[in-house]
Amino acid sequence: MDKNLLLAVVLSVAVYGLWFGFAEKRLAHEPERIPISGSVPQASRPEAPPTTQPARKASLLQDADKDAAELIKQADKINMDDTEALISPRGAGIVSWRDKEPLGVVELVSDPQPGFFATWPELAFKRQPQAPGIVYAARRPDGMNVVKEFLPADKNNLPRLRITLANSGAGSIETGSWSISLGPGLGTIPSEQEENQKVWRALGLLIGEKGLKGKLESFSPGEHAGAYRWVGIDNRYFLAAMLPPADFNLASNMPPSVTLTAKSQILAARESRSWEIPYYLGAKGHGWLSRYEKGLERSIDFGFFAQLGRFIMSVLTKLHGWTMNWGWSIILLTVLLQIVLFPLTFKSLKAMAAMKRLQPEITRMQQKYAKDQSKMHTELMDLYKKNGANPLGGCLPMLLQLPVFYALYNALRNAWELHGAPWIFWIKDLSAKDPYYVLPIVMGALMFFQNKMNPPSADPSQAKMMTWMPVIFTVMFLNFPSGLVLYWLTNSLVSAMQQATLKKYLA
Repeated sequence: MDKNLLLAVVLSVAVYGLWFGFAEKRLAHEPERIPISGSVPQASRPEAPPTTQPARKASLLQDADKDAAELIKQADKINMDDTEALISPRGAGIVSWRDKEPLGVVELVSDPQPGFFATWPELAFKRQPQAPGIVYAARRPDGMNVVKEFLPADKNNLPRLRITLANSGAGSIETGSWSISLGPGLGTIPSEQEENQKVWRALGLLIGEKGLKGKLESFSPGEHAGAYRWVGIDNRYFLAAMLPPADFNLASNMPPSVTLTAKSQILAARESRSWEIPYYLGAKGHGWLSRYEKGLERSIDFGFFAQLGRFIMSVLTKLHGWTMNWGWSIILLTVLLQIVLFPLTFKSLKAMAAMKRLQPEITRMQQKYAKDQSKMHTELMDLYKKNGANPLGGCLPMLLQLPVFYALYNALRNAWELHGAPWIFWIKDLSAKDPYYVLPIVMGALMFFQNKMNPPSADPSQAKMMTWMPVIFTVMFLNFPSGLVLYWLTNSLVSAMQQATLKKYLA
C-alpha cells in the first residue's frame, strides 16, 4: 500500500472517531430529566392511587420546594476563600456552595436536602461565634455533644471537616453509627446543564499496592469495599470529594452521591473522639488538583491515553505560567514536540526523498510486472533495500502525533483551565469551535500545499484521494475545538517549513 494512502487511512479513522464522539455528545437524545433545583426526585416518592396521582405529585413537589427554601432561609452565610457557602442548622449541612470562577459564580449544591456534609439532620446545630473559625455544635437527646469544625486549606493541604463526639455525662454512651454524604447530584455551569445528568457520576480512587497507582472506579448504587484514597461525585468540570477515614463504610446512590458511615462505639464518661475528613469542592483544574498530591487530578477524563494527557496538561500549565495564554502555550507545545521528533522527521524526509528518486524505477516495475503481483512485490522490496528507501518511513512522525492529538482533544473537552480560555482576536474559547471557521480553512489550505510538496503517487486513484484529503479534513475540523485545530495547524506549518528547508539538502 502507498505510504500516503496508509497515512491518510489511519488519520481518517482517528479523526472520524473523534468527530463522531464529538457529534454524539452534541446530538445525543436528552434523557428523562431528573430535578436538580432542590426538589426530591420523583422516582423516590411513593406512588398514590391513579385518580389522585397528579395532585399528590404536585403536593410533594411543593412540600419539597418549601423544605429546600426553608433550609436556605435559615442557613448562615459563610465566606471561605473564593467561595460563598450557606450552612443550614439542620445537620450543619452545606445547602449552597457558590464557587467564584473566572467565568462567573457556579452553584455546586444541586439539591440542598439534606446538604453536603450533613450529619444528624434531625439535630439543630448552632454556630459558635466565640470559637475561632467556623464551628457548629449540637447536643443529642442522650447527652452526647456533637461539634463540627470547617477548617480552611493551608498551602498545599486540603480544607478539612473535623467532627468531634464528646460524652459530657457520668456514664458510658454508645455513639451509634452515623453518616456524612456528598450529593445527591452536583451543579455545573449553565452551558453544561443539559449534558450534566449524562456525565455526572459517583467515583473513588483505590489506594495502590506496592507503590503502584490505584485504580479509578465509577460506582454503581450500593455498598463498596476497599481502601480508597478519596471518594466523591463529579461531572465534566467539577468535583466534590472526601478522603475517608480507614474505619468508615462506603456506599453510593443515584443521582450520584457517596456516603461514609462510621461504626458505632462506646465512649466512656468525659471521653471524646474526633475525626478529620479532608475534602475538595470545586473546579477540576489539573494544576491545582495536582498540587494536593492526593490523586484528585485522576478525576479528569483524558481517555485512553490518560498518562500522556496528564503529562501534556502539566507541560501546558508550565508553559502557561510563562506565556499567560493557553493558545500560545499550545503553539509552543507543538513546536517543542516537533523539536523532540526532529530526528524521526529527518529520517522520514530522507525516506520520502529516496522514494521520489526511485519513482521512475518503481513505475517501470509496476508496468513490467502488472500481471504478477508477487514478483512485483519482491522486486520492489529489493529495490527499496538496495537504495535505503522505506515506503512507510514518512508515516511514523505523523502516527506519533495521533496520541498527542487524542490526549489534547480530551484535555480541551474536560480540563477546566482550558474551558473558556481565549487566544487572540476572534478566538474567545479554545475549547469551542472557531466561530468563523478561519483556522480549519487555513489548516486545509496548508495541507493542500504540503501534498503538492510530496512526490505524487503512481496510482491515479490514490493521487485523487490525497488531493481530496485536505477538503475532507477541513470539513471534519470545522466543529472541532479551536485549540485542537490550532495544534494541527501549527504542526502542519512547522512540518512544511522543515520540509521546505531540507528539500535542497535531501535532493
